[in-house]
Amino acid sequence: MREQFSKKSNHNELRSYSRTPGLGSFESSVSDSWARCTSFGLSPTSKPIDAVTSGTELLEIRQKNDKIRQFVIPELQLLYNQIAGTKFMVAYADNTGVVLDAYLDEDFKQSDAGKAVIPGSVWTENYRGTNALGLALHTGKSQIVAGSDHFFRKLGNLSCFAAPIYGQDDDIVGLIDATSDASSRQQHTLALVKLASKNVENRLFIDQFSDSIILVFHARHEYLSTTSAAMLAVDEHGFVEGANQNAKIMLNGLNLSNKQHFGDIFCVPFSNIANRLNSNEIVRIQDVMGSVVFMSMKKSSAKRIVNIPTKSSIDTNLQRMPKNIHTESNEFVEGTQHLPLYVSDDPVLKRYLSLAENALIHRLPVLVEGHRGSGKRTTAIELGKRVFPSKPCIEIDCSHLTDNNFETVLFGSLGKPAFFDEALPAQPLGKLSLVQGGLIIFKNIDALSKIIQCEISKLIELYLHSNEDFTLRPIGGFVFTCTQPMEVLKSGNNMSEVFLESLIGAHLQLPNLDMRTDFEKITKELLAQVSPKHHISKNALDALCSRDWPGHLGQLKKVLRVLVSTSDTHVIRNASIQHDQKLSGVEIGPCDACSNSPIRKENCTLIRKSWLDTGQNISLASRRLGVSRNTVYRHIKNM
Repeated sequence: MREQFSKKSNHNELRSYSRTPGLGSFESSVSDSWARCTSFGLSPTSKPIDAVTSGTELLEIRQKNDKIRQFVIPELQLLYNQIAGTKFMVAYADNTGVVLDAYLDEDFKQSDAGKAVIPGSVWTENYRGTNALGLALHTGKSQIVAGSDHFFRKLGNLSCFAAPIYGQDDDIVGLIDATSDASSRQQHTLALVKLASKNVENRLFIDQFSDSIILVFHARHEYLSTTSAAMLAVDEHGFVEGANQNAKIMLNGLNLSNKQHFGDIFCVPFSNIANRLNSNEIVRIQDVMGSVVFMSMKKSSAKRIVNIPTKSSIDTNLQRMPKNIHTESNEFVEGTQHLPLYVSDDPVLKRYLSLAENALIHRLPVLVEGHRGSGKRTTAIELGKRVFPSKPCIEIDCSHLTDNNFETVLFGSLGKPAFFDEALPAQPLGKLSLVQGGLIIFKNIDALSKIIQCEISKLIELYLHSNEDFTLRPIGGFVFTCTQPMEVLKSGNNMSEVFLESLIGAHLQLPNLDMRTDFEKITKELLAQVSPKHHISKNALDALCSRDWPGHLGQLKKVLRVLVSTSDTHVIRNASIQHDQKLSGVEIGPCDACSNSPIRKENCTLIRKSWLDTGQNISLASRRLGVSRNTVYRHIKNM
């Protein structure tokens, strides 16, 4: 419980602090933070609230931030060695202020602060008062909170330094913090923390745009290899796909949005300098506002473009390939195909899955309900993997069961009596004999006759209420799927009350695709299943997300197959979706500048269609139409 305190006393302390001479930007931020802490009902003389997430929540948060942690942890280890001294630590927190990783020296571990800064601890201002991590999260800027700057006197012997990590969308994706004993405060510590943060940002940017050409530029060529360099990601035609924070600052006032062209930012066409950049040359160019920068190409990008295989090199490589590698229709080595991943980042779905898992563990059946194509089968299989990881998962389509064949399908050729009689000789096995302690999935239960419903009800009662050991039972659990809601099943005359009663357990209702918060991750996963070598641009993702999906996951996967089959490159772009009216739902029209002139409107539409028909090849479209490439750029830059 928080200690109660006098607001008047707290305001006096705040006024006294604000009168401290020499307030700089950091001190001003600290003063504002004290005011916020007062509004939260905190008292400087009390103790910070020891807010810590549960182990399960910490595991989920770590998994969610796994990509960022891959880049953060090496920086933390380096930072730990750089600021080594007495009583110090470095930590990484996510964008909600939860510490995910921390490195502490032995002296700091024994201190009260060391015992508080643990993975899972929350360091926002409303719990811990004024501290560097919470203040950086609130302001979005690097911060120092030293000694008595801390709101709680209990933390007054520490100096804290924190810097936010920004993602491509200008959102904070995490924070890096360094804390040491106030008496051993080092003036350069914040600079090291900011450097670590910037390194992570740059590595995230390069990883996100690994399939793009990354251009590096700076006003001084000697800084091109430093973290202060600006980076721009463009496609093979020079269209912008992303810009890091330094680029946005250096090119402030210019439009760096997706699909803006290189020639709209710099006073030289991309095609004029591409070969020079590709040859590792540093090029001096001007942006359209007159500022001069030096530009080079990241080596990884240059390598990808330079190493274009010729026919002779392909023939040579084919001769050297081992015989067990597919060299015709399959482009990947055996064993490297994409393994399907079940995406469940949506909080509603995650909650349903947790309830379903608990039901199966406690011998209760699970009913999975959802529209056509919503993923009922894959969800049922996923439950089997989670609860019975080493056991089979057997599916039975109830629409194929009749009153005449169900005993053979379920119990084997000698029927139900033989299935339960271990003394009888071996017989052709039914589906139930193949489960072997795993999961049995009954699909389309609304197609079952009442006779079969009765038999399945008996089966559920027999196995789920037996006293046998959980791991030894012939059937581990039951999952049922249907397209109709349970309310519809209950209101109809086709379902037995006994059967519906036997389904009582967990009811997992799959959310519609257009309601899923993890649509982007679902799309990328389905695309990886369709074609691992293909990628999709952010604009194309946004275009797909804005559509209606009455066919849900099944429809989305089919659309991705169409996009892959019609794509001339390994990157699916928004233009591919706009080009196919069946996918886009809209007709290709002119740009805004040409829409009011009948003649220009017709010409603009022709240019746009030609560009799409040539697979978004600007040079080919310009040659086909007999116009300059700049003319093509001008009409398609907003597509």
